[in-house]
Amino acid sequence: MTRVRGVDAARGLALIGMVITHLDTRIDFDPGVAASWRHVGDGRAAVLFVVVAGFSLALATGGTTPHDGRRLADDRLAVLVRAAVLAGLGAFLTALGTPVAVILTSYAAFFVLALPLLRVPPGPVIALGTVLVLLGPLLAAWAARDLPDLLIDPAGALLVGHPYPALQWTGFLLIGLGLGRIRLRTSDLAVLAVVGLGLGAVLHALMLDLSERLGRTGPAGESLVVQALMSEHRSQNPIEAASALAIAVGLLSALMLLTPRARGLLYPLEAVGRMTLTLYVAHVVAYAVAIGIDPSLERGSGLLAASTLVVALVVASAWFTRFRRGPLERGLHEVVVRTQASAEPKAG
Repeated sequence: MTRVRGVDAARGLALIGMVITHLDTRIDFDPGVAASWRHVGDGRAAVLFVVVAGFSLALATGGTTPHDGRRLADDRLAVLVRAAVLAGLGAFLTALGTPVAVILTSYAAFFVLALPLLRVPPGPVIALGTVLVLLGPLLAAWAARDLPDLLIDPAGALLVGHPYPALQWTGFLLIGLGLGRIRLRTSDLAVLAVVGLGLGAVLHALMLDLSERLGRTGPAGESLVVQALMSEHRSQNPIEAASALAIAVGLLSALMLLTPRARGLLYPLEAVGRMTLTLYVAHVVAYAVAIGIDPSLERGSGLLAASTLVVALVVASAWFTRFRRGPLERGLHEVVVRTQASAEPKAG
């Protein structure tokens, strides 16, 4: 697969946003509070990460001309192997007991759920993704209220449990997959960047105003819609989910448009985006070690977040002067290649 530098940069930006969210002090983002601007990525970074994952999945499986036949079978096997490894890493990181809401196990589920749609045209894929993003929070809330036993089952918890209910978050991946199937021209990227970022800001402002109005009127009953609109979390509020999605598409489009013209200025961001698995795992492990040394860090630390990002940018930038893949990325690639080789039919 030919690397698309803007996609690497977007993935790197998403990782940086998640690191800040995980390690910095827990302050809600408020546009009117300058100190909270470092939390603009809270929740939105994970959405960008998943949208970019869908776009990358499209590129890896044929781009605008999806693979078929044997190549499609190989693609599906590769996705299943990667999902199994990601799920295992996610379980390991969760067991470390940090405050981080580890996304890897859910991330693996999104890929598996997307497998039947690899050959579906982009229009229906994007439409389905949009429906899941907007209606997923309501369906997850209904399941939590009326089918509580579903959350006890591991598969059910992956499907409708927070913070990354697959019933909704697979929609983010599908929208990225659909966009990756479209031949986007420079003008298309410019329109998506402007409209996405603008619409995302407008929807967020609308959500703040609506939430304030609903808060003044007091509890309006047990309506799932009202409960969803009162929530500030992307996994529970359809308007916030739509805002985060629009911003993710806008950022991805802007970076795809600008990175080839940036003359290497965004190289550190691209480098981080090329080894996100390694850096994601490393920052959670490092956080667990740091908490073991100083338990007060469990509440978050701006200094810890800043130092982690500096190390990540420096290490990633230096790494790719000698190597093609990050350490975990290379290991995962080897596992996929060997599994595909063992699955090939033997002659004779």
